[in-house]
Amino acid sequence: MGTWGPGPFDNDAAADLFDQLQAGPSRVVAKALREIAKAPAGNYIDVDTGGAAWAACELVALAFGHGDSAAADDAILDSAGRLPPNEEQRRLALEVLSRIADPATSEVAALWHQGTEGQRFDASLAHLRTRLEAASDGPRELPKAKTGDVIGLPAAPESPEIVIVQVVGAGEIAVFEGTHRGDSPALEAVKTRPARRVPAPVNKLLRRGRVLGNLPVRKELKGKKLYAGETGAITEYILATANAGGVRVVSYDEARDCDLLRPYDEDAIRAVALGTSAIQRVRSPGEREAELAARNATKWAARREATTPGPFGDVENVERLVKWMEDYRVENAVQRFHDEAVGAMGYGRPNEEPERRSFAFAGIVALWCKTWSQDFWPAALNGRLPAAPNKKLMDHALSAARTLAGQVITRDSELRMIWEGGPDRGAGLHAAVASLQKALSQSSR
Repeated sequence: MGTWGPGPFDNDAAADLFDQLQAGPSRVVAKALREIAKAPAGNYIDVDTGGAAWAACELVALAFGHGDSAAADDAILDSAGRLPPNEEQRRLALEVLSRIADPATSEVAALWHQGTEGQRFDASLAHLRTRLEAASDGPRELPKAKTGDVIGLPAAPESPEIVIVQVVGAGEIAVFEGTHRGDSPALEAVKTRPARRVPAPVNKLLRRGRVLGNLPVRKELKGKKLYAGETGAITEYILATANAGGVRVVSYDEARDCDLLRPYDEDAIRAVALGTSAIQRVRSPGEREAELAARNATKWAARREATTPGPFGDVENVERLVKWMEDYRVENAVQRFHDEAVGAMGYGRPNEEPERRSFAFAGIVALWCKTWSQDFWPAALNGRLPAAPNKKLMDHALSAARTLAGQVITRDSELRMIWEGGPDRGAGLHAAVASLQKALSQSSR
């Protein structure tokens, strides 16, 4: 398993189950429980089936208001909030727990009992069973944070002092300066102390801390605040509210002065209160590129050794493209690359392999136009140049090729970064692009 942790949601099967909940939580949970409950007694339960069922049992407990606050984050609570309490599912969950607890027939239990954590696993299931049994009295309402709620969090383990935050909106809090002893001084501080708004999982904080009261949010802490985030493309950023609403793509100049859209956990909140946390901002395109170059220095050096900078410089990539065009027809290839050029489809940049593929397609179009030397075509693929399409499709191909050739040297191109990091600082790549662009511009087809 790729993910393996101590809680019911800390495994790959639980993550898969959670992804499916959007389609209908009640149906998904029922299926996970019945897959075990309907199997004959003694049937072996594999780790994926058992892991999903464990998570489903915890979701049933959450639906009844008896969930484990340490196990559930806000996203899980939101899903559980759409799961109506169901007595049949509660009874099924109790039956399923007994089945997945037995190491002789449950792979999940067997894996836990291989090491020293078997008792911890048994205790976790026993705690879940106790909560499901307590739910026989009926559901209880889960606490939810409200705007204005003032929450106290321990300033440090075993400390009598607290740091205070106030809910100012969906997914957003104000963190007040300093630490406090007692509820009354803390509530008074909300009225006067400096505060900083940050994104945070408010319902999780509610469960971790203690609500001291509810006060009006100060005027300067109200209103819409936008946070910035980085996208895959080096020159693109997003602006959004703390709960990721109203997302729009912007330039670095617009994003640079906004706080970073990153939820603050308890440690980060304490650092803000104590004045030890600097305001985080998005990185500039130059900083992002430098980080990529440092992280990929060895890989990019190997690519420069194995390839050349021209459109057909990675022969294996070109061969895969040619085979794809042979298998799925040139007409489909032209439409696909035209859609990419006009932005109707694409891929996450920077990404060398698809960039190479688009660059190679532009080179093939130049050969179709006969404005570029056939000597550029790889000798290993001699005789396998795909046949040119008809006049109408050729116009689409040429338009796409002109756009795609230029994208190779844009800021978010990994191919550009690979070669500009080499001894010639990208001169070979820029020369290849210029030659190809000239050939494409000379064609009137």
